[in-house]
Order: sequence, then C-alpha cells, then structure tokens
Amino acid sequence: MIRFFSLLIIMAFASCTTIEINENDVFDVKRTIGPDYFKDTDHHLEEVTFISDRDIHLEGWFISHPDAKGTVLFFGGNGFLMETSHWAIRSIIEQKMNLFVFNYRGYGKNPGEPSISGLKADAMAAYNYLVDQRGVSSEQLILHGHSMGSLIGGYVADQQPVAGVVLESPMTNVRFYTEKALPGFLKPFIQFKVDSNLLAVNNIDKISRLSVPLLIMVGKEDRITPPEMARKLHETASTHSKTLKIFNNGGHNNLAERKDYRSIIASFYSKTLS
Repeated sequence: MIRFFSLLIIMAFASCTTIEINENDVFDVKRTIGPDYFKDTDHHLEEVTFISDRDIHLEGWFISHPDAKGTVLFFGGNGFLMETSHWAIRSIIEQKMNLFVFNYRGYGKNPGEPSISGLKADAMAAYNYLVDQRGVSSEQLILHGHSMGSLIGGYVADQQPVAGVVLESPMTNVRFYTEKALPGFLKPFIQFKVDSNLLAVNNIDKISRLSVPLLIMVGKEDRITPPEMARKLHETASTHSKTLKIFNNGGHNNLAERKDYRSIIASFYSKTLS
C-alpha cells in the first residue's frame, strides 16, 4: 500500500500534483516455497485446501496442538505469505493455540487476482472452513489481523460471532491514512485520488460495533500504520474489554519477535477463552 510514498517528496517539490491510489497499489504479491521447516515443531501441521467464491481453491495450514486453549484465524498484511511468516506463526502457536493461516487469492500458489471484495470472500471462506468443516466453536475462535489484515479481521468480526479480536499494526480507513501519511508542510502540494473500492473499506465503523474482547497492538516507530490509527480504533471501539499496547522501539513487521508481545497475546488468549 505504501510503495508510492517513496516518490511523494520528490513530486511535491517538483510541482503540485494529484496522487492516484488504485486498488492494485495495495497488494505486494510474493511467491515462495512450501512449509517443510515446520515439520520438526511440536505441533501438527496439516496442509489444507478450501474453496472461496467463484470456486477459487486456496491453500492453508491448520497447525494444531493437543492441549490447545482455542484457535486463532490469522489474516496477514499485503505482503503476507504463510511460508515466510515464521515469527508471526511461532509467536501464536507457542501459546498452545491452534492456528489457521492461509494465502489470499493470487498469493503463493493460489489462482485469481487480489481485490478488496476477493479478500473479504477469502476471509469469510476461511472462517466458514474452520466452523463448518473442522467444527471449531466460535466461542473458542480468535481473529488476528495484521496491517491490511486488520481490515479483513474487522470485516469478519462484524459479520460472524467470535470470541475475541486482535488487531496488530492496524488500519482505520484510507482517508484517515492519507491524512496522517504526509507531514503538514507537504499537504498543500499533494492531493490523493483514492480508488472507490478502497474508500469503501472502513474499519472504524466495524470496530465501533464490536462487543467482544479487543486487543490492539502497534509499534511506536511504525511509519506504515502509525499509532494514531491504533489510538483511533481503540477510542472508537464500543466493547468494554479493550486494550491498547504501543511498543517502544517497535516497527511495523517486527513485533512478533518480541517477548513482551508474546506475553501480551498469551494473557489475552487466557482471559478471552477462560
């Protein structure tokens, strides 16, 4: 989503300009290898295939623990591939949780092209797979969305029953994002023309209706999804059980490597699923 920001300052000083933000700017597709390096863990990793809309078959991993407290459904960001997300996966399964991760359409080996509506359909298909095919109780299911995945997690939580929601490095909406993306001295020079499909995604509305426990985490040094967005979501959330954690010296993609991060999610799991 931020690949175009590297040009902003140059264009600002060159002339007044309008920046178009199209739906394709959101996605950063990478392809990689299979999950062989998880076979030596204490957990059981099952490679699964489930079906999203338009008969699109998606690859996923269901990682289980014999004494699991519950299940986490993880929604990755725009550059997420389950094969390259060692730290995100490890931080969750080490808390004796089952975990379901999957690649969106157009990512990894999956067919199709990413789009906002497509990713929403993929997320709902993942939820339905867990509940309908694996028998996971919604009362034992926690949604975890990182970055762009926080928009997807908010969408599913607004549509389906869950036990709790984790938003990591979260996004509010594109309009709020563009307002915070530029230093004040550049704003007179640059305008954003935003794809209507992106403008329609509003996590503030979704989280304002949330009634289940909510954990919001962000790095203080996050320049991609700055803490202002996490604060806005925390302020807006209507649930009485909400926590905001801002990590000192934390960035956008490195929180899962921290011990204090793991301690916080472990506590959230225990309180939410007890």
